[in-house]
Amino acid sequence: MGLKFRRRQKLFPGFYVNFSASGISTTLGIKGFNVSLNKNGAYLNTGIPGTGIYDRKKITDWESKKQKSEDFVPELQQTENYFLPENLRGEIKSKNASEVTTHGLVELKETLVAANKEMVAIKKEISQLERKVKNSNTLKIISKVFLIGFLIKWFDNDYIEKKEYLVNLKKQVTECHIDIEIDMDRVLDEKYLKLKLAFDNLLESSLTWDITNAIPNEDNRSSAYRDIERIRTKIRYEKIPFLNSVYEAMCFQNQNGSNIYIYPGFAALFDNKQNFGLIELDELELNFEPMNFLETEKIPKDSKVVGETWAKVNKDGSPDRRFKENYKIPIVRYGELTFKSDTGVFEVFLFSNENFAEEFFGKYNDYME
Repeated sequence: MGLKFRRRQKLFPGFYVNFSASGISTTLGIKGFNVSLNKNGAYLNTGIPGTGIYDRKKITDWESKKQKSEDFVPELQQTENYFLPENLRGEIKSKNASEVTTHGLVELKETLVAANKEMVAIKKEISQLERKVKNSNTLKIISKVFLIGFLIKWFDNDYIEKKEYLVNLKKQVTECHIDIEIDMDRVLDEKYLKLKLAFDNLLESSLTWDITNAIPNEDNRSSAYRDIERIRTKIRYEKIPFLNSVYEAMCFQNQNGSNIYIYPGFAALFDNKQNFGLIELDELELNFEPMNFLETEKIPKDSKVVGETWAKVNKDGSPDRRFKENYKIPIVRYGELTFKSDTGVFEVFLFSNENFAEEFFGKYNDYME
């Protein structure tokens, strides 16, 4: 009748993240004994708090030179065409999120993944234990109704023990996160505030799309140089469930991969399937391009119509009169934001409000200077 279980008590350390003009570093541990990580390697920091006795020793070294991905898609080039440039083709998608983490954030990533796994395991155990607590309570009541005197105390103790353990598990769920403190100087803090205000404006765009594919248009009479696949998506403020920070991330919802979460010093590629990667912001490049798009759907209210063309055209741009049902198509100006990194991030988002997209691009790069 008794329940065999182990006393779970796995706590996760806090991370201190320092983000400055020289880059990002993370510290794991307590005062007097911790490990800090940055682009140059990992360092063991020891000392006696309050005495001034302090020692710093390099314990891991890694190449600062960025490794280029052989299968990474080519860089976008400026173009005057209506669509994406010729060298952009195929599926627009980042590498697997688990592969894009930069060196300085590997330890933080591994701890976050461990916290998530522990949370899942505890929630599963809670679900099973709740049923057993309910059954134990029923047996306790039955023992008292039928005056099974020598069993009443046993049933009472069994119920109390299970109930206490259930309370303990529920408490531990709240502890399965990483506390991240992000330290920025006044200048960076002001720049981040301006970036956040630009994101607030970007949220007001009537429509946002995730561009997921680009394929050549084989119809030589079409006025479009290239066909793209776009899926409506959203941006929003959101937190990763097991990452505890005073900052909410700027989240770009990805329709064919992991969402992008932008925090003050780093970005995360994360979904609900443990695809997870962390990237230092100075390694996550953001580009902006205005895109003139042949719009066959309803034109968003905050977009500019910059011209029109025919569905079927001659080489000189005049309508091809062999097509009796040829029709005009408006050319609409949108704003394109492209995230990419040498570790394999490549995502393209399209916004109906070109000005808001360009403003966000400008504030992001100001923040990174």
